[in-house]
Amino acid sequence: SEQMDTFASGASQIAEAVLRATGLRTVFHHHCAGYIETESEIAQLLARTDPSVLGLVFDTGHFAFGAGSCQGIVAALNRFADRIWYMHFKDCDPIVLMKSQAAGWDYFTSLRNGIFCELGQGCVDFAAVKAWLERHNYDGYGTVEQDLLPGMGTPKQSALRNRQYLRTLGL
Repeated sequence: SEQMDTFASGASQIAEAVLRATGLRTVFHHHCAGYIETESEIAQLLARTDPSVLGLVFDTGHFAFGAGSCQGIVAALNRFADRIWYMHFKDCDPIVLMKSQAAGWDYFTSLRNGIFCELGQGCVDFAAVKAWLERHNYDGYGTVEQDLLPGMGTPKQSALRNRQYLRTLGL
């Protein structure tokens, strides 16, 4: 579509300018409630941009929310393997996801209802994600992204539990 062409062109211009000015490559973060949310939208953006200039931050939780399920994560990792330069480890609560779909909640309502739970508490198969990273000799960065809104818990304790969970996987 014309809108996707315009969006991809803008993303490319930014990535090229950053590369020229700093020598750093740019990664695009697909995100719920953004213009690039679903697997199809990710594919369209990547097809319209230079793979030597713009990569992808693959976000496990946002992918699950955008897909409506955790089932396709490894397949999407395979599909976008050459463009994944950065990983976001984020889990998705399948019960909240089902409620969100049934009630037609938008992203922000889903967020307020705890759609993104601590690692290992949701439907993302992080052992499979780790195995995929190892098979592909991934040596890039990974970030745990945990959304805690006021009243949803204690960020430091949540971060410690997420770190401990990753250690159980050998990460």
